[in-house]
Amino acid sequence: MKSPISTIALLCLFFLASCISRNKTSLERFNQDIYTPEYASGFKILGADNAASTLIQVSNPWQGAQDVKMSYFISRNGEQAPAGFNGPVIPAGARNIVCMSSSYIAMLDALGELKRIVGVSGINYVSNPYILAHKDSIKDMGAEMNYELLLGLKPDVVLLYGIGDAQTAVTDKLKELAIPYIYMGEYLEESPLGKAEWMVVLSELIDNRKKGIEVFREIPKRYHALKALTDSISQHPTVMFNTPWNDSWVMPSTQSYMAQLIADAGADYIYKENNSNSSTPIGLETAYGLIQKADYWINVGSVTTLDELKAVNPKFADAKAVREKTVYNNNLRLTSTGGNDYWESAVVRPDVVLRDLIHIFHPELVSDSPYYYRHLE
Repeated sequence: MKSPISTIALLCLFFLASCISRNKTSLERFNQDIYTPEYASGFKILGADNAASTLIQVSNPWQGAQDVKMSYFISRNGEQAPAGFNGPVIPAGARNIVCMSSSYIAMLDALGELKRIVGVSGINYVSNPYILAHKDSIKDMGAEMNYELLLGLKPDVVLLYGIGDAQTAVTDKLKELAIPYIYMGEYLEESPLGKAEWMVVLSELIDNRKKGIEVFREIPKRYHALKALTDSISQHPTVMFNTPWNDSWVMPSTQSYMAQLIADAGADYIYKENNSNSSTPIGLETAYGLIQKADYWINVGSVTTLDELKAVNPKFADAKAVREKTVYNNNLRLTSTGGNDYWESAVVRPDVVLRDLIHIFHPELVSDSPYYYRHLE
């Protein structure tokens, strides 16, 4: 005859097993669209019947990735990851977040959630005033990831910048340390609005999807209102990008977010040969020929004056935009330690970037002074 104690223990085990069974939902049932992006192509959020938890699916989160799919289980109400799921499990409502790119700082700022950030990469190159004011408490993880420091922060999630196979050692170590992570792929989006839409991913992690959607939806409204200003213009000036880096002049694709911004601002990207899904280097002589013809030249490295630009290469003096003083650089908002806010907050402010570019190409349409762009003189 069983003792009352063993009977109670057996009942407890049955109860526990039934709870676990109820809390587990099969992976196949996570097929309901919770959030399908309108502009981004690199993520979607899925749910299942009778499950509060969600799956974030991320596609091709680094340059050159093909058919790479990653899933992240956002756990709510103690629900367990579905059977067969082998990706990171991230408890919803992440409070301690490590940002390995300053773009994620800008997204959390847009959501009003900067206080969740406990670590960043390259803090001296960050522009956000809150982060700079809390250098004592927000730790710099470095470019290579300081794991000892990371462990001390006890992060709920690490937001990773996808750089392909080079990141494998990092993710293997994070798995070993049982630290949840997620790859962010906003920098690969071909739509300026698609980049900004990744803030919805962060809103899912902090368990405030509604706020993320509300904040994001205002951005396309402002962007499209500005784009409408250029719909009836007849003159589309040509635009050249960039300067050489290590004897290589990289040009964006005609499908890139920068090419789209130029088109939406009522101008014409001068280099039409690259229509792939990534930037490509071109010959220096080809580039020199383009700068002699382009009406405008933008995003010209770190220079702040025309003399500095000409000092980079004497041939630049022959550029049409240099002669006509129509060179603009995206470095108006620099910090004293070398940070450039364009590479940080512009990801969630594509409407402001568009407004700057319309002001540059068609000043009669937008009178506001540029926010990110500097006129080189």
